[in-house]
Amino acid sequence: MEGRPSTELVLASDSEREQAIVRLRDAVVAGRLTLEEFGERVDGAHAARTTAELATLTRDIPEHASSAEAPVSHRAVCSHLVRRGPLVLGLRTRFSSIFGTIDLDLREATITGPEAHLDVFNVFGTVTVTVPHGACVVVEGGGPLASEDLDLADLRPVEGAPTIRIHASGPGGALRVRCL
Repeated sequence: MEGRPSTELVLASDSEREQAIVRLRDAVVAGRLTLEEFGERVDGAHAARTTAELATLTRDIPEHASSAEAPVSHRAVCSHLVRRGPLVLGLRTRFSSIFGTIDLDLREATITGPEAHLDVFNVFGTVTVTVPHGACVVVEGGGPLASEDLDLADLRPVEGAPTIRIHASGPGGALRVRCL
């Protein structure tokens, strides 16, 4: 048709940008995108000038993404446990450190719900959680003689990002949360 601009030339509205961000968030919830990929694509959505640029950001995501739930527990008893790479975090994941060390890197993790709850039980051990840029992080709890070191100065939560909720408990442990 003459007189109609091609889709590549149609300027994107704020509403269309928000719809793309919601679709990206749903893809994280379904485990299709990591939090790091989500952050990068949301930055792209905010910067998109045309509807074609928005379509490029969501072209590999199905219209209706479904999520799955699989509760998982991890332990370090007088040992060192490392978890990194393309992890899948369900609604609730438990980590126990008893005189041990746990290094948990969530930069490539996917979340199967709007929130991921990490229950960290720590008895005189050290648990380090590395979160990606763009994540929303909430740390709760603690224990007697326990310490928390939250280095989240570089964390810039992205609107609509899933929340990583860390609940710490146990005596004498050290919890470190940092953003890289």
